[in-house]
Parts: sequence; C-alpha cells; structure tokens
Amino acid sequence: MNQPFVGWSEVVNKMQEAFHAITVLNVKTMESFTYLKLEGLANLKNPEEFWVEQCNMAFDNGHKALDYIQKSFEIMEKSMLSLVPATKIKTEVRK
Repeated sequence: MNQPFVGWSEVVNKMQEAFHAITVLNVKTMESFTYLKLEGLANLKNPEEFWVEQCNMAFDNGHKALDYIQKSFEIMEKSMLSLVPATKIKTEVRK
C-alpha cells in the first residue's frame, strides 16, 4: 500500500519554524517603529520643527521597513532551501 504523506512531518516542521520566525520578526519590527508622541508636540516651537520630525521619523521607519523585508526574504529563502532536498527525495521515490 502506497502512503504518499509519510515523512512529510519534517517538511511541515520546517515550514512552521519559518512562520514562527516571521511572526517574531513582525512583532519586533512593529515595536521598533517610531512615532510622534503628544509630549513631543507640546515642545515644538514652530511648524518647521514638526515637519522635520515627521520626515526624520518617515525615513527611520522606511529603513526599518526595508530591513524587515530583507530579513523576511532571508527567512523564507532559508526555509525554501531546506525543503529542496526533502522534495527531491520524495519525487525520486515516485519515479
């Protein structure tokens, strides 16, 4: 009797590790974003300071978003590369 799903638990575990790593990365990234606090608004003297603060935060958050994208692709790439040998073995067995 042929059982096609035997041995796939390793593949599922590797995928689960990738999802966990992405979730942890999501939380860390969201916590690292900066925003203008109400206390900061009270300390502003003129409108130019407001725009300078907003631009600085936008650039900082943009860099953090790019870092997030790079790290998430690294996680997915590592996950996919770890699945290649298992997939090759499973397809060779069927031939």
